[in-house]
Amino acid sequence: MDKSCKFNYLFNVTLSAIAVILAVTPANALPEQNINSVVKWAKTRPQLPTLRYNSEAHGYEGTKGNLYFYADVTSQNGTVTKEGITVSGDSSLKFTTKNAKAVKLLQNIYNSNIANDFQKSRYVTKIGRDQFYRGQKFAYIAAEVKGGSSFQIIPLNKLQEFINNAKYCQTNQCDI
Repeated sequence: MDKSCKFNYLFNVTLSAIAVILAVTPANALPEQNINSVVKWAKTRPQLPTLRYNSEAHGYEGTKGNLYFYADVTSQNGTVTKEGITVSGDSSLKFTTKNAKAVKLLQNIYNSNIANDFQKSRYVTKIGRDQFYRGQKFAYIAAEVKGGSSFQIIPLNKLQEFINNAKYCQTNQCDI
């Protein structure tokens, strides 16, 4: 084979491999994506429930076993502003950067990039029950809630806004 044929062959093989990887790599539903993408993604995750729109909660939610999942949106067909998981009835699972069971659950639901981002995130502050973390890709809010542990993913650029809101709600009546 001459050099140009080898190059074309290698280029086509590489391009085909990339196309296959992209085709089988699962989409990740994360804040700032369209809710339709999140709902479709949730259907591909065996751990997650079917999501239904709840106009009072301004988002999509569902429960499967002891796991509750939700995604807050700007409108019924809008952009996800934050999403979260609450696991109840399992005292060994606490959403902390050092809890292997929680990190494994995040890896199973999202992927290792999100699980690692949370695991390596930097603790920022605690306000009330909420602990705020800054990752490289996203910001996170973890909390111990009645009967379980809660975890939220928020856009990194909105971390200070969420912290300010939590501080405000410490001294004012907030509709949570």
